[in-house]
Amino acid sequence: MPRSPQRPMPPFFSPGPFRRPPIKQNKQDFMSYFRTSEGNLDFTKIAGTAQQAKQIFDQVSPLVSPLITKFLKK
Repeated sequence: MPRSPQRPMPPFFSPGPFRRPPIKQNKQDFMSYFRTSEGNLDFTKIAGTAQQAKQIFDQVSPLVSPLITKFLKK
């Protein structure tokens, strides 16, 4: 049975290395989220974020810890 001619591939499916266009981002260091407009550390914001992280950990820990112990035993 003769093969039908192959259709040309659209350019966005072309083989070859995948290159993303550069994305401009305003990179901020981690601690810049915890600074006031004057540049000082905002300890209230740091404490609030730490408290939120602990609350999330306390909620997720009962779900995750049995899975971790199960995989570590094998």
